[in-house]
Amino acid sequence: MNKKRLCYMLRSRYPETFGIRKKLQGLKVKRLYNYVLSQNVILECERDASKKKAAIKPYLIKWSKKLIPTIKEMEDILDNSPIYKNRLDKDDLRTDIMFCKLAYGFLPSEYIGFELEDKSPEERKEYISDIDTNVFGYSVNNIRILQGYLDKGECAKHFNGLFKREFIIVKTVRDYQVFVNFVNKHPIFVEKKVFSGMGKGTRLVNINEIGMDKKDYFKMLVKDDKYLLEELVIQRTEMAKFNESSVNTVRCITFKTRNGVEVPYSFMRTGRKGAFVDNGGSGGLLIGIDVITGKLCTDGYDEYGSRYESHPDSGIVFKEYQIPKWMELVELCKGAAKKEREIGYLSWDLAYTENGWIVIEVNEVGQLIGPQIVLRKGIKSELKKYFQNMESVI
Repeated sequence: MNKKRLCYMLRSRYPETFGIRKKLQGLKVKRLYNYVLSQNVILECERDASKKKAAIKPYLIKWSKKLIPTIKEMEDILDNSPIYKNRLDKDDLRTDIMFCKLAYGFLPSEYIGFELEDKSPEERKEYISDIDTNVFGYSVNNIRILQGYLDKGECAKHFNGLFKREFIIVKTVRDYQVFVNFVNKHPIFVEKKVFSGMGKGTRLVNINEIGMDKKDYFKMLVKDDKYLLEELVIQRTEMAKFNESSVNTVRCITFKTRNGVEVPYSFMRTGRKGAFVDNGGSGGLLIGIDVITGKLCTDGYDEYGSRYESHPDSGIVFKEYQIPKWMELVELCKGAAKKEREIGYLSWDLAYTENGWIVIEVNEVGQLIGPQIVLRKGIKSELKKYFQNMESVI
């Protein structure tokens, strides 16, 4: 059983009585800082950058297992990013990237996307890091309720009216007949691991071209994990024209404040030629959207730090492109967010189809890397102002 699934099982059962859920949720927020350097060490390194390497060395050893994903992501970026792969000072870059991770909680992709190498400590601290995002999310969202979004299958059932497509959940051998009925009707479908993110664990499947019997394929799914199988989404030309192989989506972020539900940030994601998913973490591009007009208002950026005025494969220019039926999208997200109890922050991924805007996924604590990459600025001061006007749940 993977960690996400175990956490789902435990946290979905947190009792509200005697403030137990609040206490446990507060402890989770505190634990987010377990792998952060002390303020004294951080300040010393900020005053003298030459001390960073020696300062972080013992922690790289002490927290080695915890840092494996970070190091893997860092090396991938340094090996493949056009901006960094030919640099001769990679050891210095590694030191600074890992310092930013241990001091402020920045992922390597955030370090690259926010161009932190060229920024002062004060400028770096204006950016929302991965840790900052989680602290915020778990301060305004009831963790027990959030588990219903963490499981993609349960999330699909909860927001069934907004998904506007058929889907099934495959978990045990008892689901076989439901599976057969579904694949007979939808031989081409989307397969998703329910406890996955950033486009990982998602693929397009043609049941007639999988190279095995239907029953063997089903047994493989049940043995491996819990899966969500969805009817294939057919997007309209207005969004498909950027890249036909991926469903190009809009990420709409909602904050439930004392003034009502607000949409402070939004951006579009589009995949590259031949790719099925559009996630930035899977090679896609991020483009900022003006939340008032619904027009694309920035160039496109990938998570290797490259910038594009137009889509590198289709040639569509990004800036000033009008997202179709923008207010319909905004009102859909606002209306749905308003109904959610003790949930102040959600990120909605939507696609434009013949049925209008439909929800692809709802992210329980969506990363705030996207808005900051496309806006080319940190939003910590803005986020603090929103937070002051929102209800804390801990």
